[in-house]
Amino acid sequence: MYEIAMRHTEPEYAFSKAELQILRELTKGKQSLPEIRKSLSLKPSLLSHNLKKLRENGLIQTTGQGNRKYACFSETKHASLLRDLLIAYDFMNWENILMGKTIDILFKALSEKEGNLSGFSNATLWRYLKELKARGIIWETQKRYQINPRFSVLIDFIKEYQRYLVNKISKTLSENAVVLWQEDLEFLVRAPKAASPPSEDFRKTATSVFGLYDLPLFSEFDIYFYSTNIKEIKSEDAVLHTLLAELGSTRYTTYALLLLKKTEKQIDKTYLLNEAERLGLKKQLIGMLDFLENHRRLEDQSLPTWNEFVVKANDYAVAT
Repeated sequence: MYEIAMRHTEPEYAFSKAELQILRELTKGKQSLPEIRKSLSLKPSLLSHNLKKLRENGLIQTTGQGNRKYACFSETKHASLLRDLLIAYDFMNWENILMGKTIDILFKALSEKEGNLSGFSNATLWRYLKELKARGIIWETQKRYQINPRFSVLIDFIKEYQRYLVNKISKTLSENAVVLWQEDLEFLVRAPKAASPPSEDFRKTATSVFGLYDLPLFSEFDIYFYSTNIKEIKSEDAVLHTLLAELGSTRYTTYALLLLKKTEKQIDKTYLLNEAERLGLKKQLIGMLDFLENHRRLEDQSLPTWNEFVVKANDYAVAT
């Protein structure tokens, strides 16, 4: 199971020291399994376990049969970038730098909206962050963290690795799943109605839950929000996720306005605004709230005219 919560067990996408040692060996080119075992003094079972993880994360591929098997870097973009990183900075001890929960720290530092690493325990930060700071990989400014732009290959790898993981997780919902929005390892995904969520980390949201609020919207697909942190989809979440489903779309903004108006007496504005800021939607949301209160339409936002909204609201029996 993929997870970003800080738990005692490390997520499947994290690197072990042995995995990083194997990857460093493979920067020399295709290697036979006996060669890797001999170079790293790894037991066959341990080598097999780590190779399996690296294959599943799209980083390596193996060929051949029996003892004549060979391993090399995969042709995926994130694998190529990681290979470039290990070669360009071969003098750095990546076996200790990238192992464990370091990858989660880098995921968060990559996000401009996060960057404060507040979700990590002090023990985790002390163990993993100190090496990143000592090597100049991460900078700290005003209690926020960012990856040093000098390590551009690392930044590109982290971005591509995130995309790979998100796409892989989305395909567990449906082979026809389409990712609509992503931030860190949280994402919105569109899937056929026949899709069956493989875990509770996938929750229906956006226009797919409008029926719960007597706003029946018919569609051939459902929209899900994937997160290991959020345990329920509130009406406030559904409003914001509707905006994220098609950023800049007047049609989806109108849908979000309908739900916002329909649930205005129950809306928790503090939660709504905080989540909007976290998702980069605060300016748009403030414009929407002003639109509903004062009927003013800002030209730089994808809002309908007030008359257009009133017509749509009447169609769905939403009082204006």
